[in-house]
Amino acid sequence: MLRLLTVLLLVLVFTVGASLGYFNAERVTFHYLFGSVEVRVAVLIAVSFVVAALVTLALCGIRMLRLHREIRRLRKQLRDSETELKNLRNLPLAASGR
Repeated sequence: MLRLLTVLLLVLVFTVGASLGYFNAERVTFHYLFGSVEVRVAVLIAVSFVVAALVTLALCGIRMLRLHREIRRLRKQLRDSETELKNLRNLPLAASGR
């Protein structure tokens, strides 16, 4: 059921994208930092989407690397704490009152 829903959603997204590309065939001038270029509206939207997705992936990747580093640090801290607790449990009890 979930696979069918995913396929239907992909077909819907593809259909909407194709219809946007077909009905937005006029050209626009896109001015950027180093010049300008004349492109179709659909191409401009698609390129903008891809650039935004790549920037998002890069930022999420950096965040994930930081989180993995923190996980390694915390696991080492936990391992050290468990070792210390095990050593403390194995210490002989001092005789009281003698």
